[in-house]
Amino acid sequence: MSAISSKNNYSQKVERVLLIILLLNIVVVIIKGVTSWLTSSLTVLTDTIHSSMDAANNIVGILIIRYASAPPDKEHPYGHDKFETLGAFSIAAFLSVTCFEISSRAIQQIMSGQTPVTNIGKSTFLMMLLTIVINIFVAKYEANQGKQLNSHLLIADAGHTMSDVYVTLSVILSLLFSWFGYGQIDAVFALAIAGFIAYQSYQIFRQTIPVLVDAASLDSSEIEKLALTVSGVKYCNNIRSRGKPGALFVEMVIIVMPESLEKAHEVTEQIERKLKDQFGRVAITIHFEPSK
Repeated sequence: MSAISSKNNYSQKVERVLLIILLLNIVVVIIKGVTSWLTSSLTVLTDTIHSSMDAANNIVGILIIRYASAPPDKEHPYGHDKFETLGAFSIAAFLSVTCFEISSRAIQQIMSGQTPVTNIGKSTFLMMLLTIVINIFVAKYEANQGKQLNSHLLIADAGHTMSDVYVTLSVILSLLFSWFGYGQIDAVFALAIAGFIAYQSYQIFRQTIPVLVDAASLDSSEIEKLALTVSGVKYCNNIRSRGKPGALFVEMVIIVMPESLEKAHEVTEQIERKLKDQFGRVAITIHFEPSK
């Protein structure tokens, strides 16, 4: 299978996952929207808006993955893989905004001491629990698919969906306490959930920022050790690596024995095979020089 067809196959699989998740997220938004309308609850309305971000992220993700799967061109000779990582970074930004909004709302509620009056019934809890079941399925499915496909975008979005589960749990607990006349405790749960969302955002930033700034993705000493196992290689230097698992780039210079010059290309091919066996899909550039 060629590199282009393999890349297209990857993007089609990711896009199929995102389309399935988009449909499920739309169902969740509809259920929460109806619940908000029936209960006149501002808390549920806020959760509905938060859930709508999941659907919006899916749409953005589909557009990004289509562009990220495009083959290298004149303006992007190294391909478009970083657009997917940029999409994951954007989701982390959405998580940060959500964290800020929840924290602000919780602090305002604590400072005002006001408790919203809502029309709560058993059907309210059943409908909210249904959205949790859907979101848990979406998060687990998306995380598993993300790991199988080595997709930062799917893994990041799965984390966002799990944050939605905990936010909805906070809303249910808030509604429950309001039902029994203790609505002010809602702010405590909201702040706890904000802390979880902040942690999720940090984890995504930690994974995506190194890729976006071309931080070294592999241990150069490990690459050197592997290259030295090939007969004819005296030593190597200027080892550089960047990218993410499934889309790595490695550059290096090898110093070969004088008697190995005629077989220099064979030596570089052996190194490339070993690197790909060890690290998976890797784009490798090797320069060789004769030993003095």
